Amino acid sequence: MKKGLIFSFFILLSFVGFSQILIKPQNPEVFAYSGDNQTQTLGKTTANPIRVLVLDENKNPIQNYEISFSIISYPQFSKGFQLTDKKVKTDENGIASTYLQIGDQEGEYTIMASSANDLDVDCLVYTVNARDKSWIFFLIAGLLGGISIFLYGMNILGKGMVSATGNKMRNLTSKFIKNRFSGFIAGFVLALLVQSNTAASVLTIGFVESGLVSFVQSLSMLLGAAVGTTITTQLIALNITDYALFIIAIGFGTVMFSRNNKFKYIGRAILGLGLLFMGMYVISETMAPLKNYTKFVEILIGLENPFIGIAVGFIFTMALNSTIAFIGIIITVSTQGFLSIEAAIPLILGSNMGNTLIPIIASLKAGREAQRAALANILFKFSAVLIFVWWIPELANLAKSFSPSRLSHVSDYEYFAETVPHQIANVHTFFNIGMAIVMLPLINVYAYLIKKILPDKKEKSPFELNYIDMAVNVSSALTLSLAKKEALRMGDKIKELVSLCLLPFIERNENVLKIWQALENEADFLQKNINKYLVTVSSQSVDEQQLNEAFQIMYIVKELEMIGDIVNTNLRHQAVKWLASDYSFSEEGKAELETIHLKALKQISRSMEVFAEFDKERAEHVRNKYKQYAELAESLEKSHYERLFTQNQQTLSSSEVHLELLGLLNSVNRHATNIARILVNWQKNKVKKSNKMN
Repeated sequence: MKKGLIFSFFILLSFVGFSQILIKPQNPEVFAYSGDNQTQTLGKTTANPIRVLVLDENKNPIQNYEISFSIISYPQFSKGFQLTDKKVKTDENGIASTYLQIGDQEGEYTIMASSANDLDVDCLVYTVNARDKSWIFFLIAGLLGGISIFLYGMNILGKGMVSATGNKMRNLTSKFIKNRFSGFIAGFVLALLVQSNTAASVLTIGFVESGLVSFVQSLSMLLGAAVGTTITTQLIALNITDYALFIIAIGFGTVMFSRNNKFKYIGRAILGLGLLFMGMYVISETMAPLKNYTKFVEILIGLENPFIGIAVGFIFTMALNSTIAFIGIIITVSTQGFLSIEAAIPLILGSNMGNTLIPIIASLKAGREAQRAALANILFKFSAVLIFVWWIPELANLAKSFSPSRLSHVSDYEYFAETVPHQIANVHTFFNIGMAIVMLPLINVYAYLIKKILPDKKEKSPFELNYIDMAVNVSSALTLSLAKKEALRMGDKIKELVSLCLLPFIERNENVLKIWQALENEADFLQKNINKYLVTVSSQSVDEQQLNEAFQIMYIVKELEMIGDIVNTNLRHQAVKWLASDYSFSEEGKAELETIHLKALKQISRSMEVFAEFDKERAEHVRNKYKQYAELAESLEKSHYERLFTQNQQTLSSSEVHLELLGLLNSVNRHATNIARILVNWQKNKVKKSNKMN
């Protein structure tokens, strides 16, 4: 009987002992309300108190229950740390709280909360992370460094892939696109190659401007490019940063030891991929302390407001100039476990809107068709965001449905770190695929609407093409012949421009500056349209010889355009200063300038004669003349310095302009000679190939 009573007493005592429960209280309006996992600067007191909630067996708060707080671990050699209160009674809400003053060493401080009177009640353990006061500076430095490595790796990756494909990108756009679906695939592949939706959009607009694709064809390419970027973000979400150095080693070894250029380009792409993952690793490690920084986490919670999140994503994507870069960064940030998918979705939507600005800027000086393509890119992205913004909870649930279920022993941080990176990549994929599914059938409607918004320009250029016609398709051989005639016309304009270049200095003729500008404008018009025409031709089925001839003409008009820039930019700058002064050249100086000017005109004439009808001897003559003219320019400069030593006042005052004119006219000689040089080199290569075939 006594034994039964004793046994019952202990059972009752055990029940009473466990009737109190200590838990870490939660408040939906305050992040980390319990005070656990705080971060604070050395020597300061924690911003939030360490709170303990005491409940009875019915889950009701217990008042006046005494809790004992104690520091059970701290960084080695730390001094000056202490709790404000070690024994605290609970208030009317059942909460007891205390603060921790941080010591003088960085690291983790562990506080235990237990019942002051009942040893059988389970204890609670809290951690507080102590940081040096300069930790924010090093965090920002590490973050910027990581982002720089990430962006540099992405840049190398894109350039390596483009270089590896060579001219296939142009062939892809000109030959493959037959309908909206093939255009979609072309845009998809283009985005994979350049590793940027923004860059792919700018390239597409460039293709429209050059005539490689039509405005309507570009619409499907823009949608395909948007979907193409999702492959890279899915790859980033795999988070294979542990292999970053290994990937870098493979890429570096391929670049260093491969003799084949194509393998070198592939090696650069691999190296860029490795740097991308290395940047991700640096960002992830740098951001790790922020998961305990209350203010930062509160900011992230605020991003769940869709309008704030969209604005942030929009601004940062514009700054980074890449959707992939920004989404890659938020994927990396999410690996630390403090970003929910609800906060990430508005960032993704804003990012997809933010990549529309650069294509708009790129199209400002382009033709009407290119401007329409840029506007289409905006309408696609903004209308898609307007649709998806009302379905953020459903989009979040869809992304979560692809994630594994949360286990009971896994914390919020751990679960978010494991699942949210993939959810972000999936939402980006869902958004762009959804946009393509909705917009692709409506391409003609969008094209009609955009043409109404941006109708054809009525103004006509004051300049005309005499030989080539953009609207007429002729044989490749005749096309090159017509382009050559336009290039010879451009040569005449440039020669006329050079012939007038000394009039402001010798005759002080200010009106000639307007003539310079008119001639330069016409030369620019000819260069732009000749190149546009030749790009269109080279995208058609032409043989290697015709392709080389097209490149030859493009090179020559480039040299002519550079001569025009020397006169209308560099010489104009000197002419304006000269006309505003009362300086004059000495008779000797004037004669020297007229001499080198005459040589420049002769060199242009000789080079254009070689271009009109190639003759090896005349081409070699042009090259030999340049050597003589370069020596002459050096001799004239020496004569000028000799006059300076005689203290000739005219020479002293005009010395700077005199020397500048000598150098610029010698540069005209050099560019004119380059025309003959490229013709000679091209002819030599042609003979070599012919001999190999024989």
